[in-house]
Amino acid sequence: MTLPPPNCELMFRPGMRYGWPNRDPVDIFVADVGAVNLATGRLVVRDNDWWVPDSGHDVEAFTEEIPAGRYRMVLSLVGFDERGVGLRGAAAKVVIREEPAVSWEMALRPGQDPSKLGEGEFFGFGVDSGQGRFLDVTALPLLRRFQDDARDEWEGVRDDVMRDGWAEVTDAESGLNVILFDCGMGDGAYPTWIGRSADGEVVCFISDLELLSHSLGPIG
Repeated sequence: MTLPPPNCELMFRPGMRYGWPNRDPVDIFVADVGAVNLATGRLVVRDNDWWVPDSGHDVEAFTEEIPAGRYRMVLSLVGFDERGVGLRGAAAKVVIREEPAVSWEMALRPGQDPSKLGEGEFFGFGVDSGQGRFLDVTALPLLRRFQDDARDEWEGVRDDVMRDGWAEVTDAESGLNVILFDCGMGDGAYPTWIGRSADGEVVCFISDLELLSHSLGPIG
């Protein structure tokens, strides 16, 4: 059996407490961090520093497409107050419809076949910077421009994520944006889940940043 989805409802319940090994319980903070402009309805989730290639952008977007629009983004953050660690990302969500999800499936990119996965395995996005981002596939050239021409500014944005748990970069001309977020477990690979309503419509995408999988579970 492939990796099962987490309890996404509890991950985004403000004030929910999770037990933690060898330390006090931690609380969930939920932050509404604006809206991501999905100009084509094709969502990309990726690492901040991985180089954007000159071509082949289509393989970066999920195969599940949604109507073009601006969609609310919400972060689940855990408050670690000891030793100045601060808020760490537990999960990141793009809200497509304001209704509950009753079923979950793994978000896939072109060529990914879940039937080939083994026990507990998943397809996810790799992280080497400790941070991820949500963006439309057409915003990849914006990211590439930052990588080419604005490294100092980009470092400032990354510092904002480390301080606040998230940051946003917007292109004034196109209106496209990139919303960055802290990955609570740092470098690694993280799955994204599609939540569907009772009638099968997409209601959200949730990237589980796996921080809470290292907890002792919810305690109320």
